[in-house]
Amino acid sequence: MIVDAHTHRYPNEVISDPLSFGLKYNEKHWLELMEPQNQKRLQGWVSRESMIEDMDMAGVNQSALLGWYWENQETCLLHNDWCAEWISTDPERFIGFVSLHPEFQNPVEQLERYKDLGFVGIGECHPWLQGTSIQNANWIKGMEFAAENGWPVTFHVTEPVGHNYPGRVPTPFEDFLWLAREIPELKIILAHVGGLFPFYEINPKVRPELKNVYYDLAASTLLYDNTIYRKLIEVVGVEKIIWGTDYPLRILPATQKKPDFISFKKLILEEAKLTEQESAAIFGENFLSLLPC
Repeated sequence: MIVDAHTHRYPNEVISDPLSFGLKYNEKHWLELMEPQNQKRLQGWVSRESMIEDMDMAGVNQSALLGWYWENQETCLLHNDWCAEWISTDPERFIGFVSLHPEFQNPVEQLERYKDLGFVGIGECHPWLQGTSIQNANWIKGMEFAAENGWPVTFHVTEPVGHNYPGRVPTPFEDFLWLAREIPELKIILAHVGGLFPFYEINPKVRPELKNVYYDLAASTLLYDNTIYRKLIEVVGVEKIIWGTDYPLRILPATQKKPDFISFKKLILEEAKLTEQESAAIFGENFLSLLPC
């Protein structure tokens, strides 16, 4: 079973005019990503049919449809409505994650409703971009709900040192460690190789506190050289690494004319020289083991 743990999908309303959508809902960060200064836009747009065709071409059985860290709760609710429809239409192909907003008045009630609709996780999260922190009272209620229901939570993570790009909004590492300590049973997925956070696991005093922290590989090709994959296995173990692409982002822009799954899959297999067991773990088993039964 091959599963992409980090994808996004948008309806025709967004695909046809992403700038107008951002203006309509006053999503300033979205607009920055759609019109990057002095950089080519890497965002791709695909229909349901194209996404499933790309999955089939790469042998991908399922994709997790992550929500997004919209700045306004109205947009989060709208995105959840889209995703509820998609996972209902194709439950065997798509896994739903909730877009969470700190201003949800009754986050537990909202999450219960989404649970009834088939959602099984929360993410992609970025509470700092939404004007708060990981310690926000409403946010903690959401994290407690996830822990009690066996849901994983995926966070957008940026590296503290590196080049500037539109999506690089700080995500304090101390907050992730605080959350892992505060709710140790919570299954946390730090996206984008966790901004290299996993290398803190070399510290023997820190590592035990991160036993339920995992790292997805989404968009890692835009940030790191290809030695990162084998190094990650050596540092945290293959059991903590999860394959995700950030589809439909073009994460190999030099060679990708349009988004796909197969290019990144081939790259990891070739560069990391994975064993059959390592491949099975990274490309599906690890992520599936985090989902509620």
